[in-house]
Amino acid sequence: MRAYVQQGQKGDPNYLNLERIAYTFWERGYEMLRFDYPELCEGALDRGLLTYPEETIVAGGVGTVREAIKRANRSLPDLQELPDCLEPWIGRKHWTSTLDEVRQPFEKEVPTQPVHVKPLHEHKRFTGTVFKEFRDLIPSATVDGATEVLVQEVVEFVSEWRAYLFRGRIKTVANYQGDPLAFPDPTRMQAALDAFESCPIACSMDWGITSTGETLLVEVNDCYALGNYGINMYIYTAMIEARWREIMELEDNGIGVLL
Repeated sequence: MRAYVQQGQKGDPNYLNLERIAYTFWERGYEMLRFDYPELCEGALDRGLLTYPEETIVAGGVGTVREAIKRANRSLPDLQELPDCLEPWIGRKHWTSTLDEVRQPFEKEVPTQPVHVKPLHEHKRFTGTVFKEFRDLIPSATVDGATEVLVQEVVEFVSEWRAYLFRGRIKTVANYQGDPLAFPDPTRMQAALDAFESCPIACSMDWGITSTGETLLVEVNDCYALGNYGINMYIYTAMIEARWREIMELEDNGIGVLL
């Protein structure tokens, strides 16, 4: 098995995670090869992606993995961040719109409620942010107004946690922001997982704890776009491999079943 792991740049927030992924695949006995994004775009991985897909895994940043999926002639996964089936656990209003539509009341300085806005599909277009007033529009000023966005009612969380889901089970729950002692309600997390229709083989649910102690779903993240906030690296790389194979429409090789 050959694992292609993107070469990060020192200073990049994802650098250490990529190094740990590369090391763990090597430690697991895989042939481990590093590459950078331009090499991918120039076709350096095409032979593995197109001729030897059964023996090829690609790990890297979100945009990099999406490009690899396209070069492998596979459909990009379209996992909803707030799936309809998980509505009972979301606990706030949310809707889709365009950036132009969301900007309008703030540009006209019409009194309006703050909203959290993030790209619906192309996550690298701009970082999700809260629009409260005109100046909040500046970071996304150069983004095409026709860009589809996910808009949410603003909820203040005192603590946020990532639940790593693998093969229908919660494998690890890790605090990534806020009070580490304000833990999400396990029964709500399990109930949401049980209700999660078409759950990928590997992904995450992020959970937020409100000031009143309520546990709400922040978002769902696909495994190919998943940072490591504390899960065991063997489980984490098994999740990457299993989800990659699922996206590539390959037979499940059972990786991680015994972990």
